[in-house]
Amino acid sequence: TGEVNGNTWTFVTYLFASLDGISKVGSYTGNGTSQTIDCGFSAGARFVLIKRTDNSGNWKLMDTARGITTGDDKVLELDSNSAESTFDLIDPVSSGFIVKGNTTQGQNQSGATYIFLAIA
Repeated sequence: TGEVNGNTWTFVTYLFASLDGISKVGSYTGNGTSQTIDCGFSAGARFVLIKRTDNSGNWKLMDTARGITTGDDKVLELDSNSAESTFDLIDPVSSGFIVKGNTTQGQNQSGATYIFLAIA
């Protein structure tokens, strides 16, 4: 309990919300193969943050500044001090993004649950 309620500790809270055409906060269940996450966008997602919620897993951040492309993407893990890495985790699509199949990075494990934030 000290990690979330330590006496004299300072905390920062980030709150996100969906706004049609601008941002989408949602969840999906992994299927082990590629699946489209429809965010209601018209020009795709420029920022995607994904976190597995039913098991351990890092907060994975991909954005167009680093390169969301068909193929390998630059990925930052927000809860790690590791350097930026390159994996094929997502692909662009006009309505949002495609989560790639069951990779070693685990952003679409069959039956697993995930939360995400996408910004157009």
